[in-house]
Amino acid sequence: MNIQIGTIAIAKLQSGVCDVGERGVCFEVYTLAGRPGYSFIFESGRYDGFSPCDVATFFEITETISPSVARYDFTNVSRLMRDFREGIFAPAFVSG
Repeated sequence: MNIQIGTIAIAKLQSGVCDVGERGVCFEVYTLAGRPGYSFIFESGRYDGFSPCDVATFFEITETISPSVARYDFTNVSRLMRDFREGIFAPAFVSG
């Protein structure tokens, strides 16, 4: 699984943070207790972190990288939500 910041995912299943078919974009790649994790924000503004197993279960990972998000530097949730409201992630949600 080659996921980096800016990777676009499409939800295959509904979860607590996304609906089937909803687009998401990875805004953070992290390690927790020695295991990789990926944080995604979705078109609705909901967000969460996912293990590789969860990613494989819930998402179709595309080969598309959103240039507008690829250099995003996640600092905290307050900033994430402000950036979402300001449209930083909007280009990632346009299907192409």
